[in-house]
Amino acid sequence: MKINLVLVLGLVMAGAVSTLLAVEQLEAEPTNTNAPMEKKAAITPAVYVCPDCETIALKAGKCEKCGKDMKASHLLGVKDGQAMLCDCASGCKCDAKGMKDGKCACGIEVKKISVKGLYVCTDGCPEISDKPGKCMCGKELKKVEQ
Repeated sequence: MKINLVLVLGLVMAGAVSTLLAVEQLEAEPTNTNAPMEKKAAITPAVYVCPDCETIALKAGKCEKCGKDMKASHLLGVKDGQAMLCDCASGCKCDAKGMKDGKCACGIEVKKISVKGLYVCTDGCPEISDKPGKCMCGKELKKVEQ
């Protein structure tokens, strides 16, 4: 019984020592508090579109042009300054690769709406931002001017 107790106490002590050593190593690593933090863009997986004037927005609410309620749309991708949008159901996993003959993989007609003034991935990723930054693929977002 004494041997088992000594063995258990030894294992507990070994675990405590290794934990203390790991904490000391983390505290010893230098941190540069003056290093600039990389700014990530506020990116949204969905966009909102006015059903009347086709204004695009990154947040739900009223259209800034006509005051109508904005409708959520599934962003498939961005190409040539145009957002490719599908009005498929929430949770749908459609993407631009599944498009055929102007329709989404779920069979709904794809809308194309200008994203002028917003920031998009140069690779066409389905990401739009109102601020510069990086896409989830690592590329810089570029402002659409046309």
